[in-house]
Amino acid sequence: MFIRSLIIGACLGLTSQLAVAQNTVNLVVPFSPGGPTDQTTRLIGNELARLTGKTVVVENKPGAGGIIAAQYVAHAKPDGSVYMIGSPSSLVLNPGLYKNLPYDPEKDFVPVAGLTRSPLVLIVNNEVPADNVKEMIAFAKTQKDGLVMGSPGNGTIPHIAGSYFAQRAGIELLHVPYKGISPAVVALMSGEIQLLFDTLSTSTANIEAKKVKALGIASAYRFSGMPDLPTLDEQGYPLEASSWFGLVAPAGTPDDIVKAMNRDINAVLEQEEFRKKLVNMGSEPMLGDAADFARFIEKERKQWLPEIKRLNLTVD
Repeated sequence: MFIRSLIIGACLGLTSQLAVAQNTVNLVVPFSPGGPTDQTTRLIGNELARLTGKTVVVENKPGAGGIIAAQYVAHAKPDGSVYMIGSPSSLVLNPGLYKNLPYDPEKDFVPVAGLTRSPLVLIVNNEVPADNVKEMIAFAKTQKDGLVMGSPGNGTIPHIAGSYFAQRAGIELLHVPYKGISPAVVALMSGEIQLLFDTLSTSTANIEAKKVKALGIASAYRFSGMPDLPTLDEQGYPLEASSWFGLVAPAGTPDDIVKAMNRDINAVLEQEEFRKKLVNMGSEPMLGDAADFARFIEKERKQWLPEIKRLNLTVD
């Protein structure tokens, strides 16, 4: 009887732990509080809690290009309680930038759901004599050393996309990396640099205030929140590049948990009012099942990892 009681008690304890795990969701953000990713995650977390009744906790674990957060989630229990807000850096670029990456983005995580994407936009200083991409390229070719391009850092999507664009446009660019997008934008407005690939989510306000000029969007289609801005493709220079975020879980997380979380995330993203909030922030929802998100990540790897190799970029 005593042994039976111990077994029953242990089972009840395990059931209780699983119940807590399934009703508490920890969203690990690989960036500091207050940034666009953090803000968007908290919006999603609030809606997720409202729709599901679960307790949603946002944890910020910034540093090392997302490596700190990735290691933490990779070693977390695969019980549906911990997820990472994956980004191009942590899920796509880092394997090409770091020789000794302490995690494997393909083996250590299972894709759960896409969240949001914000296409990159080519913006220039107001003194650059160009109102479209072709005029900017023509101007660049008149400059002995080309134009000066800023970025939020070596190996970031804006850096790689800008280099990719320059090669195909046949122009020279001097790359100046900054410690984040904010100082890069300040440098652009002050004339320290001449062009920058920025996300719509962070550049919309400056574009609308005419503090910078937007020449084209790196997307297959025009953004609904800025319909008058043509794509780079429309102007003869096809390029699709964006800053995106999606949910991944530790490898080994059961399929039923992944499907349930994917369903809940899509329920949040499909809300009309929530979609409007995203558009106003320069982002759009990434709807679809876990397989759709997995295919998207693989497509990004095939597009950008060869570029990192061509540019001979390394961080460590």
